[in-house]
Amino acid sequence: MPTFRNTCPRHCYSSCSMISHMSGGKLTRVVGDSEHGYTRGRLCAKGYSLIQYALDEYRLKYPLRQVRRGSGEWRRISWDQAYEIIASKMIELNTRYGSNLGLGYYKGNGNAGLLHQAVEGMFAGLGPHTRPTGDICSATGEAALMETVGELSPDPEEMGDAGLIVIWGANPANTNINQMKFIYEARQKGVPLVVIDPLLTHTANRADLYVQINPGTDGWLAWGIAKILIESGRIDKKFIQEKTRDFDQYKLGLKKITLDEVCSQTGVHLSVVEELAALYARFYPAANWLGFGMQRYPSGGESVKAVSALAALTGSFGSVGGGVYFRHRPQEEFPLNIAKHQGIKHPLLTSSREVPVNDFPGRAMKLQEPPLKMLWVSCGNPLAQDYNLRAWRDLFQHMELIITVDLYLNSTARQSDLVLPAASFFEEEDLHVSFWHHWLSYNQKVLPAFYESKSDLQIARELTRKLNELRPGFSNFPAEKEPWDWIAGELSPEVRELYALEDPADLQKCSYKRSKEPLSPDWSYRFPEIQPQRFQDVRERDSSLLFPYHLLTPQSLLKFHTQYETLSWLNSENREEPMIELAEEIACKHTIREDSWVEIYNENGFVSGRAKINPYLPEKIIMVEQSDRYPINHLISGQGKEGESIPYFDCRVNLRRVRKDV
Repeated sequence: MPTFRNTCPRHCYSSCSMISHMSGGKLTRVVGDSEHGYTRGRLCAKGYSLIQYALDEYRLKYPLRQVRRGSGEWRRISWDQAYEIIASKMIELNTRYGSNLGLGYYKGNGNAGLLHQAVEGMFAGLGPHTRPTGDICSATGEAALMETVGELSPDPEEMGDAGLIVIWGANPANTNINQMKFIYEARQKGVPLVVIDPLLTHTANRADLYVQINPGTDGWLAWGIAKILIESGRIDKKFIQEKTRDFDQYKLGLKKITLDEVCSQTGVHLSVVEELAALYARFYPAANWLGFGMQRYPSGGESVKAVSALAALTGSFGSVGGGVYFRHRPQEEFPLNIAKHQGIKHPLLTSSREVPVNDFPGRAMKLQEPPLKMLWVSCGNPLAQDYNLRAWRDLFQHMELIITVDLYLNSTARQSDLVLPAASFFEEEDLHVSFWHHWLSYNQKVLPAFYESKSDLQIARELTRKLNELRPGFSNFPAEKEPWDWIAGELSPEVRELYALEDPADLQKCSYKRSKEPLSPDWSYRFPEIQPQRFQDVRERDSSLLFPYHLLTPQSLLKFHTQYETLSWLNSENREEPMIELAEEIACKHTIREDSWVEIYNENGFVSGRAKINPYLPEKIIMVEQSDRYPINHLISGQGKEGESIPYFDCRVNLRRVRKDV
């Protein structure tokens, strides 16, 4: 039975390496790669469902053209017809405006493979165009850590050697099950596990101490812990003196806040704050896991900086297992030849036009000279997974041509003019690194194309040929290069040395781990300024009469944002409406029973579904899972700040009962 090496391309923590088994030309089994030092032969439930994923009945099979945008009337067309439509529009816009600035793309994180940067490369080949910049997911936390910690990235496999594990706003039992192995290893040694989260998650259920905190107030709690540690003298004075800066300013800032304020803002009793401080003082080193959830508020950067200071106060940086765990960007150590491809030079324009990703529709709508008129969407579903969805719909109305490349006819695809069927990762070669662990893996092509599906790289190559056929020299993207040519090009001598990889072909046999870099003698931690004014007062926020409840939309165990939703192995119910989880106090106040029809609403619209009463939810929180069938994100709006991630959890709603038959 032949086997192949694959890597799950989802933009999640594990980037699981797996072994795929084929029999009779069919994919029959996928298992974890036992030789991979991080995943160690284990997959999540979504990973084991990938056999169905590859042949899902809902997958797109052919290029489709919509008769009228949003009409739902689709016509099957050939790839050549699709390329003709797209290339003709590109050339026409270039003729109209004298440049390619009227052409743009929006690329999400639906596939993290390096070769999926063919989207960036294809547009780069045109010369100056319109492109997104930034990161909707983790930019806030990264900026905060660069200001304080720098580019440190502890090896998550060493978390099992920590003396204390504190998880702030992450739920690895749902979103990173492979990390739970190392957490369990630590617990077997008697290492305490603390989880701080507004929600009683599956991870919190496994903790020695669970602290239920008001949403978005993590920074206040970290300040309270730090204040107690400093005032009681339970800090690593030697580390602070030798490896930190601005400690005196930080200490003075803490004097301006009181523990009464900490308890009032966070909803955490003083005795619990004191217990947390005692744990930080007693157990060394402390592993502080900063989840993406804690930085999805306007004050998220301040919270990240506040928690990072606890690692400095206890001298945990540089120790095995200790420090701050958030994410890293190993891709930046590679040449990134596709994404950095140098396109055709324009006689007047020196660079492409950039649009911040955290307010892409709003900024793109304002573009002039020329306006944006064609949009290419790949590896994402912004009309379900972004925010300010009303602005996205307005932007779509101003486009003359919208092309979406995807595996499914999702919310974004349904509002597009052309939909191109994307290949699954079983049908393409690629190279993968993780934003969490430190392994490099190869993805081997296992299956032939699913009907007429194609990879981003194949589409880029073929569309480039069509463009140059219609207007010679329109693009200089190297359409002749095969996937392995690009992969081998990414494995530069520097990268091979970093991963102890002698021959690029060796990646087809196993994965390779990045070499560990010790704490630099020149490294130092910079204590942040204490800025309580950056936090909205929780008492004022909760006093809102119009929208008194906080809406949270956490990740599901069996879906990834809106992905995997159609797989019956995982989601057998295939619900067309959401379960709206309410605290018992909210249900009582609104006289709502289990399974009643309810509606949550705010100034952006409403979502109706069935009530689920959750006795462990705090009084002011309503929780709904993400979905493509009922895009809950259309309730979320705000003004994204450049260089920051989207504050998805800064959303207030109200609630009412509804009658379904009216």
